[in-house]
Amino acid sequence: MTVRFSPAIAAATFAAVAGLATAAVPARAQTAGQVSADYAVSFLGLSIGRGTMVSTSDGRSYRTTLEARVTGVAAIFAGGTGTATATGRLTSSAAVPASFDIEIRSGGKVETTRIALNGGNVTGVERNPDKPPHPRATPVLPEHLQGVLDPLSAGIFVAGGSGPVTGAAACERRARIFGGRERFDLIFSFVETRQVEIGGYKGEAAVCRVRFEPIAGYRPDRNDIQNARRRSAEVILVPVRGTRHLVPARISLSTGYGTGVAEATRLALDGAPQARRASAD
Repeated sequence: MTVRFSPAIAAATFAAVAGLATAAVPARAQTAGQVSADYAVSFLGLSIGRGTMVSTSDGRSYRTTLEARVTGVAAIFAGGTGTATATGRLTSSAAVPASFDIEIRSGGKVETTRIALNGGNVTGVERNPDKPPHPRATPVLPEHLQGVLDPLSAGIFVAGGSGPVTGAAACERRARIFGGRERFDLIFSFVETRQVEIGGYKGEAAVCRVRFEPIAGYRPDRNDIQNARRRSAEVILVPVRGTRHLVPARISLSTGYGTGVAEATRLALDGAPQARRASAD
């Protein structure tokens, strides 16, 4: 059997991994703060992408921006860049998104998606171009759009309770995600607390297992979706200083073709405002 390298699959894998790597914002009441991170993405040990995340908060609301670029061997076949931004408000245990915008540029084409939300419920979706769903795709129904997160807000991790920040409370959650076309769940479970040294951070981290569960908007006969359901990813979360929030520092996903990894090359976790602008360079 011959495996054909697909730059579209590589880009989609990068987008999915980067979507998980959008990090937490510091929730210090009445205090402005910012965390940021640079990520490198590889597949089969080869570079396929880079991304930069910047997330700011005033303790009540948040704004997260992710800029990503296909690089390395993947760029030989098909280059591409993308920018996504999410806004919303913070509660003591979760993010409640208000908006999500993403723009993807590849091969001279631009695709945009804008989602408006209120209290976790989708109130509007704009896509350009607005391609019709595949005729065999499971319909996205109104009930699928209630109590959801956008892909960036789903990356805000809060350790509930008063136990260790890098303990089980960091991981145990089910994120209901809508990205504009598909509805899926990511189911997180705690594996262990581990000592790590990643992106300039050295200390304890929470290790989570992640399972993917397609809900709607997918063709049920797609092999890649069925294979994704049978596999799990590993996410390593490191704490933001002075908070109960955590940032993904490393994500690894095994596929039938090899392993994809997104790992932080720089982490700024002190919650202090930074002058650095989001950049995929």
